[in-house]
Amino acid sequence: MIADVNDRINAFGPRAAFDQLIAENNALIQLPDLDNGRYIVESRCAIYHGLMAHWAAEQVKKFDYTRPFAVVALGGTGRDEMTPCSDTDFALLFDDAIVGNKFVEVLQEQTIQSPTFRKLYGFDGGASPFNFDDVPSLKDKQLNAFLDMKAIYDPQGLTEQFRERIRGTYDRFEHFLHVSQAWRENWGTAASKNEQLDEYDIKTDGLRVFQAGIWTLAGKEFRHSHEIYQELADPRDLAAYYFLLRIRSFIHLHKNTRTRPTATGLHKEDLFGFSDFMALGELAGADADERTKYEFGNEVRSRFLSERRRVGQFTWGVIGGALKQGRTIRPGSAIVYGTGGLRDTATDRQTNEEKSRAAFAVILASQRYGLPIDPAGMETTFRDAGDWMIPVPELADLFNESRGSLADSMKFLAQLPGALDRVFPGFAKLESSIDARVMAQMKCLRGALLREKLRALERDLKVGHDALEAAVDPDHFKQTEFNFRNEVEAALLDDDHLAAIRLALFTKRLPQTSEDVAVRDNAYLPLYQRFSGGFSGVDLDRYYEDNFLACGFPPEILEIAKFLVVNRRVFKESAAIDLMNETTVARIVKLCSNESRLRALYIFTSADRTEWESENSFPERWFTIRELYVKAARQMSGNAHDPEEKLTKLGFDRGQLTVLRDFGKDFFGGIYWQSAGRFGGYLLNLLQDSRLNPYVSRIRIGSSDIFGVATKDDPGIAASISGAFWKIGVQISRAHLFSASNHGLALDFFHLAPPVPGVVYPSSAEISKEVAAAVVEKKYISLDDEINLPDVAINVTLSETGSELYQLRAETDGDVGALIYYLACKAFRRLRANIYGLAAHTGKDQAWVSVYLRLPSNMSFEDATCEVEGWSRK
Repeated sequence: MIADVNDRINAFGPRAAFDQLIAENNALIQLPDLDNGRYIVESRCAIYHGLMAHWAAEQVKKFDYTRPFAVVALGGTGRDEMTPCSDTDFALLFDDAIVGNKFVEVLQEQTIQSPTFRKLYGFDGGASPFNFDDVPSLKDKQLNAFLDMKAIYDPQGLTEQFRERIRGTYDRFEHFLHVSQAWRENWGTAASKNEQLDEYDIKTDGLRVFQAGIWTLAGKEFRHSHEIYQELADPRDLAAYYFLLRIRSFIHLHKNTRTRPTATGLHKEDLFGFSDFMALGELAGADADERTKYEFGNEVRSRFLSERRRVGQFTWGVIGGALKQGRTIRPGSAIVYGTGGLRDTATDRQTNEEKSRAAFAVILASQRYGLPIDPAGMETTFRDAGDWMIPVPELADLFNESRGSLADSMKFLAQLPGALDRVFPGFAKLESSIDARVMAQMKCLRGALLREKLRALERDLKVGHDALEAAVDPDHFKQTEFNFRNEVEAALLDDDHLAAIRLALFTKRLPQTSEDVAVRDNAYLPLYQRFSGGFSGVDLDRYYEDNFLACGFPPEILEIAKFLVVNRRVFKESAAIDLMNETTVARIVKLCSNESRLRALYIFTSADRTEWESENSFPERWFTIRELYVKAARQMSGNAHDPEEKLTKLGFDRGQLTVLRDFGKDFFGGIYWQSAGRFGGYLLNLLQDSRLNPYVSRIRIGSSDIFGVATKDDPGIAASISGAFWKIGVQISRAHLFSASNHGLALDFFHLAPPVPGVVYPSSAEISKEVAAAVVEKKYISLDDEINLPDVAINVTLSETGSELYQLRAETDGDVGALIYYLACKAFRRLRANIYGLAAHTGKDQAWVSVYLRLPSNMSFEDATCEVEGWSRK
């Protein structure tokens, strides 16, 4: 066949040869012969193969390329099974570097970057280049394509070298799982569609069903499908497959369309509808009468139904037989995968170490491949594990494994009485203990809650890796910005830090810390709080080394895990500081010492607080944590933050930036700066027209629900706005107020408290209207307003903070919104203070509010303290 293609090329040129040969092949498809399917697809493939080989030889000659080089056909193109709408699937093989290779660049310019190849040869010749360095990364669908690799142009025998290299590196068991699971999940339902006339995909529900069986056999030694074809016991199975290809060829031609394939390689042309089934009578030929076509159509449909059932039966037998016999996970392994799941087939395990290694090896395989464990193993491999299971290297492998779910592995171990306590001393006491979360949720014990944390980390990792893979510029995610995604930060962690996070999440309350001892001795605390940690009774300094160093955990992973456990509350405690300062950032930087450890502590904290004290439940705390994390990361990385560059890209000129810069480094160096683009234009307009009303807009930063207010600066703004929120029944939990003092502008941010179930707030438009009116009309700050302030303040104090700010603090057993307004109004009217920020906190029986302010130059701290002393409720 190839010789005929070459003769046509020599006689008429490649494009004319292609057009002639395709037309002749299309004519074959129109014939009533139902048994020429193999000849049709093989001869059609020969057209593409011959033309591709001609092109490759021409390029090697033209550019005098002397290094080993080959063009191979892959997948259906490599099996000689092309139909009119099939994709061409070729690859370029090199025993040479690909990056910077001029010959590669020339070939891709012709086939991918320009229409040169299509114009000369009549079809798309796009082909990806590969060299031996790419072989270990071949997997799943791509590995399957290389299974049916066929040399098209290969003067130096590179194709077989690639096949041998793949044989030496590919995971046979993982290939089997890819084929069998895809068949079971997607193609195994084909039998239920055999009698449908409205929707049948001949590729998915017919051809791939057969191919799954062939690939199962071929994957054992990575052989070409054609080798398996020759070994089939019943030739009718292969004949059925080629009959389906015959029908596919006809339907492709009959539809007379050519659409782009989906991401999974499927074509619209492969989808049979009722009209396509009725059209099968057309195979009788154009000259046949209606009766002949009708009867021929019934004959074709009958055989079509029979052959579809045959290919399904074939693959059921192949895969079912493989599972019945059991497929080893790797050559020489005693672990096999059978109909019941994974099991250990060895019977000579004697010592505790041998039995533990075998047991954990099965669990590791289950985690890595996402497979169930054969329940029969409970009577063999895992019987009485609580009597003999010990930490072994395979345990460390569970925590280092990047695939699968560690949470599922821990859930399986939890089914084995006493096993987890032998491996993680103190676990039995922990999993049945009661802590604050168990008391609050009243749903499950702590062992299940630990697995929730692991699952949260696993979900974040998956989402993060997917985002990085899909990103056009993955380095974009590495920029230190406040709008970072937790999932991506998790995906950026290295393997050691991830393993340490997993270990710390699962064991953090098992070692005994000085804090555990102090809490246990505190008789004023409830018992569930006093006895909520340190269950092993082994000090932290010894716990990890004594239990896990000998089983294969590297010392650096154990050291990181200890660091995380010791500092598990650092972010939470740091976030308790209402207004972050550089001292807090410097403390985190010094504590973590490098970016990897900082990221690990942040992701550990995020997973550890999933659902319980999460960002959704405590948005204001996590707002501060995120800001603290980014500021610390910037210092460590030396990644200078240049908001002005970004604002310039948004269209602000130099003069306008001078105005915005007046808001100061606290604004531009913090998390709020990203709202400058949203409010900046309006602030600049206020300079030109002071009659403009304030601009009030609802924004979202992380999980924080915030109202931003851009207006002319005035000392009473905080009191007017907090009064407006209180009057309309909207609770606020925090506020930061920024001023451009040289230009008389203010940009203030008020955080809404998490909504109370059953309480409905006014709409955003209504809130914005009320806040703007309060500022314009100077509401809620008159003498009458002060006289009628709600009497809610208890223990009002004024203290120095160690910076330029003073802290005005008060408690209440009533409405926290009323207390915020009370303090803001009093600070304005009695202290003439400039309020910089405020924060509200809620305890079990009371709330307290802190207002951070600057006193006027003519008021001393002593005078202000005397004034404040009279504010408390009598």
